[in-house]
Amino acid sequence: MSSSRVIKKRIRSTKNISQITKAMEAVSAVKMRKSQEVALRSRPYALAALEILSNLSGKVTQADFFSPLLEKREVRKICLLTVTSDKGLCGAFNGNVLRKAVDLVGNFKVPVEFIAVGKKGADFLKKRNFKLYKEITGAGDFGATEETKFLADLLGEVYESGRYDEIYAVYTNFLSVMKQEVVVDKILPFSAESIKKRIDEIIPRRGKYAGAPKVLGGSGTGFGEYLFEPSPEAVLNRLLPMFLEIQVYHVILEANASEHSARMVAMKNAGDNAEDLISALTLSYNKARQAQITKELTEITAGVSALQ
Repeated sequence: MSSSRVIKKRIRSTKNISQITKAMEAVSAVKMRKSQEVALRSRPYALAALEILSNLSGKVTQADFFSPLLEKREVRKICLLTVTSDKGLCGAFNGNVLRKAVDLVGNFKVPVEFIAVGKKGADFLKKRNFKLYKEITGAGDFGATEETKFLADLLGEVYESGRYDEIYAVYTNFLSVMKQEVVVDKILPFSAESIKKRIDEIIPRRGKYAGAPKVLGGSGTGFGEYLFEPSPEAVLNRLLPMFLEIQVYHVILEANASEHSARMVAMKNAGDNAEDLISALTLSYNKARQAQITKELTEITAGVSALQ
């Protein structure tokens, strides 16, 4: 059994750790509520944008209209956009995203390059010698579309230039405080299948916020009819870059909300474990102290007996 002095030092250090984890839990809770509010508030707008895009796509034929963002090419090279955190202490948040991304690389039969948002993801990919086209770190929490526009512009630029034939996003979708889900979305080229999949993810089928987003004039589960002026082609040409911005913005918001939720839960679990450890160490300390007292009493009694 460890000496009482060693156990006392361990109790003191564990209490310090408990104070740190509680402080981090409180900070993460505040950030999580803010990110959650922004992410949930953006869902109806993202849903409406995808609904309009679906209506436009149904009214335009390739013979009448061409856009690089809609062009489907033979897949020779793929880009994966991974969204992780700059900081750790958020449980399995980063590991789940990176594990999914690595699995995807194994499934693709063509070369894959990464655009990594978040220091943790970038460091992981560089250590394992994956090809990294762009690393974006130190960005912090995004709250407005203008803050993520540079990323949407980057994706549009590398796709239109022909550097990549498909672009996927691997990120964490926010379902609830206790539940986040890693999803894979095809960002470019736009297609009816990817739009429908995106809508299914914006309206979660599970969790506290299942079915929450609503679109003005619709239920959020079907498509309404729109009249476009001057023409569907002109409107689509103007709006496609905006749709890309909205899609990227929504991806980042979902990842932010999920990151802070995961960190809050991880810090709460760490704080609970620290409290349990303090209780166990206090019990051991009391036992060691009692054993020391008993030993000293025994020695005194033995000395008295020897003198008699």
